[in-house]
Amino acid sequence: HKNLFRPRFLVRKMYLRKGDLYNQTNFYKSLNSFARAGVWQNTNLEIKEVKSNDSLQKIDLIALLTPGKQYGYEAGIEASYSASSNTNSVTAANAGNLLGLSGNFSFINRNLRKEGIKMTNSISAGVEFNFRPDSNNTKNIINSNELSYSNNIAFPRLVFPFGRFDRRRNFVSTESFINTRLSYINRINLFNLQSFNFAVGYSATTRKNHQYIFKPLNFEFARLYNETDSFKKTLAENPFLRYSFNTALVAGSSIGYRYNKINTKHNNRQHIVKLNFEESGLLWGRLGIFKKYMREYVKFDAEYVFSTSRPKSAFVFRLFGGVGIAINKDTTLPFFKQYYGGGSNSMRGWPVRGIGRGSQALAPYGSTTFNDRTGDVQLETNIEYRYTIAQIIPNSLVLRGALFADIGNVWNLRNTNPGGGTDSTQFKFSTLYKQLGVAIGTGFRLDFNYFILRFDFGFRFKRPDIAKNDGWQIPDINFNNLFKRGERVPDPNNPGSTYNDNRYKKWRYENYNLTIGISYPF
Repeated sequence: HKNLFRPRFLVRKMYLRKGDLYNQTNFYKSLNSFARAGVWQNTNLEIKEVKSNDSLQKIDLIALLTPGKQYGYEAGIEASYSASSNTNSVTAANAGNLLGLSGNFSFINRNLRKEGIKMTNSISAGVEFNFRPDSNNTKNIINSNELSYSNNIAFPRLVFPFGRFDRRRNFVSTESFINTRLSYINRINLFNLQSFNFAVGYSATTRKNHQYIFKPLNFEFARLYNETDSFKKTLAENPFLRYSFNTALVAGSSIGYRYNKINTKHNNRQHIVKLNFEESGLLWGRLGIFKKYMREYVKFDAEYVFSTSRPKSAFVFRLFGGVGIAINKDTTLPFFKQYYGGGSNSMRGWPVRGIGRGSQALAPYGSTTFNDRTGDVQLETNIEYRYTIAQIIPNSLVLRGALFADIGNVWNLRNTNPGGGTDSTQFKFSTLYKQLGVAIGTGFRLDFNYFILRFDFGFRFKRPDIAKNDGWQIPDINFNNLFKRGERVPDPNNPGSTYNDNRYKKWRYENYNLTIGISYPF
């Protein structure tokens, strides 16, 4: 171990010192500290009695540590699918089916500087396809592509200026981290985006599963460039998008809290609470060098998840609420900090970024308008019942089912109507009920033990974009609406001619969404 670890690193893991009175609590703290370090394959502490001539019983504590592999590799693939998307690029019809694929490769050093410091270098690439090109028959079916590199360094302790609190507090585990990320995104026929993220932070977890995360420095810079004329026209016609989509700098701090409670009497029940507060510009914005692109805001998120499980079923309930308040000269959050709904993990009856804002009308079927829907406020509730259908391959593949309901929407916080007056996208308690969307659906999960492939079919039972019956409806769910493709039919207004009948596609665009995702949404 002398060649693999610095002595001071080993000493920091031990909470019992030579000459100390034996303490059972400190014994288990030491054992857990070694086990959590992530650099040993097996850990154990052995107690041996030492023969002594005096009346005191003495013991030796021997650490039995089997080193693990210092270097490692990780690779992963993620996939998502949304049917009838309304958030395609400007040159693609809104009714496209979007398939997102991404892959990542990471190289890990688990024992940097022989002190258990973990450094991870990752490269990831992704592409989003639209399998229903526009009416102009453009052959380019790619909606967007992304390439990113990240470097994460995690110290297994609190470092300056909080190092002295590490051993004085009743922490189960502590960590300090430095995260850096570079990325490039090309939204085809819209814009290009380059971003740089840098964060320094600290994490501490207590024995009662309370975790605190503090980032005194969170730096994010996003450069928007190569905007197309169509995209510029869309921004000119929509003040909210014009304020949101531009080059922006976030420089601030954040603090997060997570509580994970497992019922001691009913260990199949779990409660998770997450809180997060972040700001930009309040402190670092006082430095003149950052003022040109600085965005100033405060943002608060809260999430609660309750789950209970049985051998062949489970029930999950989730609540989420978030609000971002732009301050000083800013009127809204930068686009990469805004909330959105839809997709495989949120409001599954809508495609990603496809619901809201408020009761804003759905873009007409076949429209070629940029239609990302993001906002400064989000409320969402999710209810899901999961059950086992059959074991397809023993110990390898299980088919599971789910019934779910998603309720929520996203809004603007302020009135963005250029002429004043009523703004259907603004959050107001008086119109909250009318502007909530409701999706009800069913799903299937292929559980491969190591990962879960998820298919969700979401139907819109309450649409915030229509006023009739406050948006409530019973979708006409039948085989043709779900699966039939468009076809050429005789044109009654022009004998001898035909036209493309897209009524089934239009129904899917307005009422239904199929998503494919990896793992559970919450």
